[in-house]
Amino acid sequence: MVVLRQPLRRTVIVIGGALLFLIAYWTKARHQSSIGWRIRPRVAKVTMLYGKPNALYERAIRSHQRHAKHWGYPMHVLREDIAVGFWNKPSYLFSLIVRELTKPAPSRMEWLMWVDADSIIVNEVIPVEIFLPPSDLTDIHLVAGRDQNGLNTGVFSLHVHPWTVSMLAETLGYPSYRPEVDLSRSADQEAMARVLNKREGGPDGQGYKDGVVYLPRPWINAYGWLHGYEGQKRSLLVHFPGLEDQRWEHMARWLDAVEAYPAQWRVPLEETWYLNETTHFWTGIRHAKRPVAAAEEELRYSNPANRTKLEEELQELRTAIREITDTPELLLQQIDELDAVREFN
Repeated sequence: MVVLRQPLRRTVIVIGGALLFLIAYWTKARHQSSIGWRIRPRVAKVTMLYGKPNALYERAIRSHQRHAKHWGYPMHVLREDIAVGFWNKPSYLFSLIVRELTKPAPSRMEWLMWVDADSIIVNEVIPVEIFLPPSDLTDIHLVAGRDQNGLNTGVFSLHVHPWTVSMLAETLGYPSYRPEVDLSRSADQEAMARVLNKREGGPDGQGYKDGVVYLPRPWINAYGWLHGYEGQKRSLLVHFPGLEDQRWEHMARWLDAVEAYPAQWRVPLEETWYLNETTHFWTGIRHAKRPVAAAEEELRYSNPANRTKLEEELQELRTAIREITDTPELLLQQIDELDAVREFN
């Protein structure tokens, strides 16, 4: 038996402890760097539920609260009726954005993610940061998805930024300054869609279209229909828009499954398609914005005979960035067409 002298034994213990600490720190840092978000949360989740008690909605919100707790996200739930009808959602978001902006910048949330109360988290180990723009894409302020009716605000994210204050103010004021417009049943959603499509006004006089990016909607807002689910077991959540009273049966079945067997639904990010797809998506957005800036510079010095074609392709790519980011293959095609014209020039 080898007996270590006291000073040597103390040295071995100190070195061994230091090595264990470094290994633990390296493992944690490697995990965090591989998925690219910060230790301090930059996102808060937001929803609302008030009025007549509804056990299914409460259970759905608890699924979001578990998700928020897992990732350290603050969770805001509006429990009082603060506006008329459909206007509670934009009113509450407006108040939260303004409140965050009154804080010193290092203390603010950077994004608010809205989730309707009829959505249920399926896979709580998926972080929402992967659905938000990287820090170098500073001109994106709203991330959402679209369905056959256009913008869907059942699940979407807003940047804590003056742009968002202006957009929400115009959305809330839309019925007053455009009373002749029929906003249909989902008045707040339709008003926001119309404001986002404006090409004038806003903080810089250019409207709001350039500040919006549309993800493929099922990534963040997969629908549960009467005939099935458009997501998969590894998806983030399930949402039940438009099912009216038929939603209760479907919500109950989903909640029972997720609550009874939570481990079966927790698929780590690295084992899903999300990480590769979202990384590729944001790389594509970045790749699209760079030739726009380069072409704008080239227009200043281009041959007048070729300028018209370059202007046309540049405008086509600008439109693609605004309109079809949720169809990445079409966006890539438009980039290639602009690059071809630039090479010819």
